[in-house]
Amino acid sequence: MLSTDKAWEKFGREDPYYGVLADERFTTRNIEKNREHFLESGRVFVADLLSRYEKHFGTLRRDRALDHGCGVGRLTLPLAKEFSTVAGLDISPSMIAEAEANSGRLGVANVEFALADDKLSTALGEFDFVNSFITLQHIPVRRGLPIIDELIAKVRRDGGFHIHLSVRTDGLPSRALWWASHHIPGVKIWQNVFAGRQWNAPAMQMNNYPLNKVAVQLAASGVAEFLVLTDHHAKFLTCSIIGRKT
Repeated sequence: MLSTDKAWEKFGREDPYYGVLADERFTTRNIEKNREHFLESGRVFVADLLSRYEKHFGTLRRDRALDHGCGVGRLTLPLAKEFSTVAGLDISPSMIAEAEANSGRLGVANVEFALADDKLSTALGEFDFVNSFITLQHIPVRRGLPIIDELIAKVRRDGGFHIHLSVRTDGLPSRALWWASHHIPGVKIWQNVFAGRQWNAPAMQMNNYPLNKVAVQLAASGVAEFLVLTDHHAKFLTCSIIGRKT
């Protein structure tokens, strides 16, 4: 089984938009006719996210923003319309290359993309808003929990954040199939062929986070109030945690 970082780079090289949003419209063979819709979905998401934040927590300073797990720039580029400067981080060099291409297509000049590491060392300083959407769920929990600490540490006092997580709701048969696809040779190949994808397409990890541990981490980082929203991504229940660092 490929590690999550290597799998993500394989998505970045071969099917970057599908790697961000697993929808047939956004596969490599279909993206040219659907790229505008893909990017527009990011603009709508960012507008709703910032509106929801300010409704609950008040006016947000719009100087610097950080987009963790930026992929091809779906959320980074609309954030650049709302903030003076934006940093986009991703573990995949190929994803970053495509994000830079999209930045050029849209004429966005106030965004910088860089390779991510678990310490976020390429994102210097603090930010008014830190975003991590559909990213942490693809990172094992034991690795992702410390990354959450690093993300919150990047939020300046009175700044805001949005962290998106998956939590476990699928039943035992689904869990057993997930385990088999990651540990038994040939199962993932069968799944890919059955789904009409390349036989060697990488597995997209889905890791489920304990909200109690995340809440303790947030409290320890000076976050006393946050909003939790739930949504379903296919069969997975996900949580968006939106808060203000005080």
